[in-house]
Amino acid sequence: MLVEGIQAFHLEQRARGVSPHTARAQKGDLDKLRDHALRARWETWEISPRTLRGFALEMGDRGLDPASQARILSTVRSFFKWLWETGRIPRNPATGLRNPRLPKRLPAFLTEGESAALLDLPPPTDFPTARLACLLELLYASGLRVSELVGLDLQDLLPEERTLRVLGKGRKERLVPYHVHAAAVLETYLSHRSAFLAAKVLPPSPAIFLNQRGGRLTPTSVRALLRTALDSAALRSRISPHALRHSFATHLLNRGMDLRAIQELLGHASLSTTQRYTHLGLEELARSYEKAHPRARTDKP
Repeated sequence: MLVEGIQAFHLEQRARGVSPHTARAQKGDLDKLRDHALRARWETWEISPRTLRGFALEMGDRGLDPASQARILSTVRSFFKWLWETGRIPRNPATGLRNPRLPKRLPAFLTEGESAALLDLPPPTDFPTARLACLLELLYASGLRVSELVGLDLQDLLPEERTLRVLGKGRKERLVPYHVHAAAVLETYLSHRSAFLAAKVLPPSPAIFLNQRGGRLTPTSVRALLRTALDSAALRSRISPHALRHSFATHLLNRGMDLRAIQELLGHASLSTTQRYTHLGLEELARSYEKAHPRARTDKP
């Protein structure tokens, strides 16, 4: 009964066209459930929620990391839902099965020195070098998401105000300023962009950032360009474009900018989201506070 139920589930999943990778992962997850069921002498899949929680507890006792536990439990929930929907069990014991709490992982970020090293590029000599310099400078100057940056059109530039009109998540529009140096880098890139389109005899494009065929640059391409820049600057290769957004927020906070102002720049609907991005900055501020505040010292008489 136990083995047959899992086999039937796998057959239906294959019939639905799940990928080989997903099928292998599901098999490994349900093999663990089957082994536990046999050890615990379950006779059928008609079990109580409390009995099923015993399986979840066992995974924790075996030292599986929370992410692995969460993946396995997701498969288990799908399996029991299928058993219930196909009439093999009268009720679904996995309805209340919860994942373990995952540790909060902060995005990687660059120090101010590393950011300067990344942006300290030779003067641009052509379209690709001008584009790379502008991509990096604007990511760090504005804290934009990569998708927001590559989505910018020429009409979104407000050069007199040194401001970008950004369409963020939920199609919410916001205005983001950029500094004088970023403006100069942007102006240089736009000049090379015009010359590139003319030399290639390409039609006009509304997009600010173009690929070599004159189309809009993609986030994947930006990530590849960043990896090349990191290699050139001898910096950590695992840094992503999102790290520049996190660095932007952290450095502003460390230099005293108000958290709610940073929230507006990043386009976060919730202040708690901004606090997550700037957690390292908050820790640094807390340490400074503990040292400076007259009533925060623990060694006072």
